Amino acid sequence: MATLRVVIGALENVAEQVIKAIALDIVANLRRAPSEGGTPVDTGWARANWQPRIGTPATEVVGTNQAVGAAQAAQEAGLGALLVYKIAAGSVYITNNVEYITRLNEGSSGQAPKGFVQRAIQEAVNNIRTLV
Repeated sequence: MATLRVVIGALENVAEQVIKAIALDIVANLRRAPSEGGTPVDTGWARANWQPRIGTPATEVVGTNQAVGAAQAAQEAGLGALLVYKIAAGSVYITNNVEYITRLNEGSSGQAPKGFVQRAIQEAVNNIRTLV
């Protein structure tokens, strides 16, 4: 029975590392410059509102398009929480509740092509595949 606990513990550790790496990569990809496939930027508010959370998704918009500092601080706090993520804490969510984020992802900005969110996720998944 002790061997089984060791194996389960090792598997949980690997899963936690993979989840952290994918989540951190997704946020990093979304924070890139639009020319590199990241979120289109006018004021930076949409880019700063990619909020990583553990346990429950963010449901609020942080800051304003005139004052993005609060959103950036919340984003950094979420990234810090990801660094110490444990499976027992729950699921990892990356949300953006800015009202126009869907339109941006549908290609409303000439700065980034349609589907930049899906590409950010796919790149993170592909990246982890090369590490595992």
